[in-house]
Amino acid sequence: MIFTSTISPSLKSGLRFLSVWPDVPYAAVFRLIYMLFILVVQYFQYLYVFAHFKLSELQDLVDSLPPTLDSSLTIMKLVTLWKNRRVVSDILTSMDTDWRECVKVDQHLDTMTEKASVSHFCSNALLSFNTFVAVLYYVSDYTLAVMHFAKDDNDTSRPFPMKILFPFEAEQSPIYELLVVVLFLHAMLNVYTLTTLNALIITLVLHASGQIDIICQEFQTTSEKASYHGSSEGIGMLIEKHNRIITFSENLDELFSFMALMQIFWNTLVICSLGLLIITSVHNEASVGLVRTIFAYGAIMMEIFIFCFAGEYLSLKSRSLADAAYDSLWYNMSSSQGKNILFVIMRSQKQLTITAGGITNLSLEAFTNIMKASASYVSVLNAMY
Repeated sequence: MIFTSTISPSLKSGLRFLSVWPDVPYAAVFRLIYMLFILVVQYFQYLYVFAHFKLSELQDLVDSLPPTLDSSLTIMKLVTLWKNRRVVSDILTSMDTDWRECVKVDQHLDTMTEKASVSHFCSNALLSFNTFVAVLYYVSDYTLAVMHFAKDDNDTSRPFPMKILFPFEAEQSPIYELLVVVLFLHAMLNVYTLTTLNALIITLVLHASGQIDIICQEFQTTSEKASYHGSSEGIGMLIEKHNRIITFSENLDELFSFMALMQIFWNTLVICSLGLLIITSVHNEASVGLVRTIFAYGAIMMEIFIFCFAGEYLSLKSRSLADAAYDSLWYNMSSSQGKNILFVIMRSQKQLTITAGGITNLSLEAFTNIMKASASYVSVLNAMY
């Protein structure tokens, strides 16, 4: 299969759906309608949370928090994404330029094709897995509630796919059936939005790593030509390409820095809620509820891991750029060319990173610290419960 972009068709569809792809018609109208839809459902979700914000109703509270906090995270991410539309446009333009340049050299094309293949696989795998988990989480919970409702003749309440509280009579047909469909649609759109943004950061980091690999390959080839023929044109082009990667990385950090900070904060709360649900499900021997909660727990962990792994991978690749520059034949070049190589090495010492709000770098170490903190909070909640 011939790839012409690091962005997969499914990711492109997601970006068009979120109205950040260039030249999407009526983008402002769609953004307004979509945000209002999320905010209305979010209002009723928080009504339920505040109504059960009691220690005696801790089970109902923590059961309602994961979808509620996920919706809040979606709102924050969408606002950040739409606010940085110019940054997204610059990133997409830079990616298109990189692909038009790499098709001229077979070795470069092979490198970018390999990265595009991994990117497309990750995007499709994320979408499939998250869709499966969302359907399992919401449908199974709703199905179990319906079964309990059907067995209990004295219970006149009708369950919804998620924990939500309406300030009006919502259990009469056909209003009830309509609300069930709307809530399930809201849940799936929320999952689709978060999956699109997770796939986007993976795709951008893979694209940047492909460009770094191309520079590393060219350092050896170009330095050999420069040392034997005295030409500095190739070195100048590599420096220009390095500057473009730095700009690309800065745009990447600007786009995802606040998202990453909110991802860590909100998902830590969600992990605590799901962790407590897993413990209580084990004690209550609720097999179906335990399975869906474990899958949801894994999906939330994957979200944080994706951001932390992307930051770690980008930093690792930036360090390899300094090694490639040092391993080139800089000692056979003229003094001016050697100074240019030295500047590349010095600049590469400042690693390309993705930060969480500019507070800390995203890395596997940060992921470990997040999981340790979450486990501590879960143990405290379990002791209280």
